[in-house]
Amino acid sequence: MNDEPTAAAALAVEPAEITDRQKRLALSVISTCHTLNHLQYSITSVIFPVMMRDIGFGLLQLGFISALSGFVGQGLQVIYGFFSGMFKRTTILGAGNVIVGLTGMSQFFVRSYPQLLVARVAIDAGSSPQHPLGSSILSRFYPKARGWALTFHHSAGNLGSFIGPGFASLALLYLDWHTVFVIFGLPSLVMGLTLFMLPDHSTGAEESAGGKKKMKANLNAYLQCLRNRNILFTSLVLMVGAAGRGTGVNMAYLVPYFMDRFGVTAPAGGFLLTVMQGAGLVGPLAIAWFSDRIGKRVLITQATLLISAIMTVWLVQHPGLTWLFYVNLILYGAFVQARGALTQTMVGDFASPELTDAAFSIYYFVGFISGPLWTLIIGYVMEHHGFTPAFYIAAGTYIAGMLLLLFVREDTVRSAQK
Repeated sequence: MNDEPTAAAALAVEPAEITDRQKRLALSVISTCHTLNHLQYSITSVIFPVMMRDIGFGLLQLGFISALSGFVGQGLQVIYGFFSGMFKRTTILGAGNVIVGLTGMSQFFVRSYPQLLVARVAIDAGSSPQHPLGSSILSRFYPKARGWALTFHHSAGNLGSFIGPGFASLALLYLDWHTVFVIFGLPSLVMGLTLFMLPDHSTGAEESAGGKKKMKANLNAYLQCLRNRNILFTSLVLMVGAAGRGTGVNMAYLVPYFMDRFGVTAPAGGFLLTVMQGAGLVGPLAIAWFSDRIGKRVLITQATLLISAIMTVWLVQHPGLTWLFYVNLILYGAFVQARGALTQTMVGDFASPELTDAAFSIYYFVGFISGPLWTLIIGYVMEHHGFTPAFYIAAGTYIAGMLLLLFVREDTVRSAQK
């Protein structure tokens, strides 16, 4: 495999036509949409346990909702590199967020498990452009501060995961779950419409090339990324980890685990999840800041994966809600969530400007497509063998990620940038 970055990666020039105001506007609007996307998932960690009683479905069916909707949404992430230069990235993002908002509000009318399943699949499909295109736009807008911009975007998603359970728990004290879905769906619709007004600064080659040339160039970009060892193995690191994507295992099963283990209510479990997500908001920013100054992102990522494994095993050892449990919960959130921020920054470092769309499409597809499978596997183990073995399996996946990072050659990028 080729792991040498192209000359363009080392000599990326910030487009002169992009003003600071436009960059700040793009960062704020796109990151807000990312926050709302994650909010749509995180509120379900509190709402779904209530719906399980009202509609009538179990843990395995809960896992199937997350798995099928995630498989559709995350599987679609691979296609957006093909649309580069053909449609405005901001238009595609806007359309997706409008779908998220409208479908989110439509859950007011859900009265059965099949209806809920259809709604969640549609929401995932609408949110699918957010990761690859949002990251690609910001990577282009901030070539000299790519790590900070991408981590800010990543942390904005974590913010949605952080505030969602608490807000949903509070809302459920006064409203039924039907109304709560409408309240949380409306902001996504508004921000989706706002994205249509955001400019997308394409390169001159993208604007002038014909349709066939664009398709050929886009296909070639995918092939180059697949031959790039650094991009491929960095993507696989995200793929092998069971949790830490912001949705999936943590969102689906932590609240039921807290309710079963400690005998707490769904709102109380949502509070504990909020504590974990709060750490997941601050931890990746601090770790990314440290990696920007120290370098050696591979070594730092391996360290976070090792700590993630330890914290995951420790999480099922507590007999009660002691202060050690809260320490464990905070460290779990901080380090498990850091993997995504570090690996996407590494992909941004490894990809040249003309490969950015394809690189992020492949990264998010490869990294996230395993999420639904892990959700099903963990749900099956929990249903038939209990929570503890399931968490042990999750811990083992982080060790696999550490081994995959041995194949990434970060030194080749540093030498090219000198």
